[in-house]
Amino acid sequence: MVSTDPEDTSQTIEDFRDRGGIASLPWVIDRGGEISRASGANALETTVIVDREGEIVYRDTTSTDYETLERELEEVY
Repeated sequence: MVSTDPEDTSQTIEDFRDRGGIASLPWVIDRGGEISRASGANALETTVIVDREGEIVYRDTTSTDYETLERELEEVY
């Protein structure tokens, strides 16, 4: 998971995961925006799923619902 919010901290991410019941996934904060630019994530609520080969296999620029996110992640991993 990549956060593009420069105000995020490890605590705000942990709080977000706790509120959402999100498993402990690897998470980074993209303070310089490099990952966002490389993946074309230029809107809030952008979800991009990248497979093990580095290919973008899913993109959504609205809030992705849990069922869709779970289905798309299961297909990749």
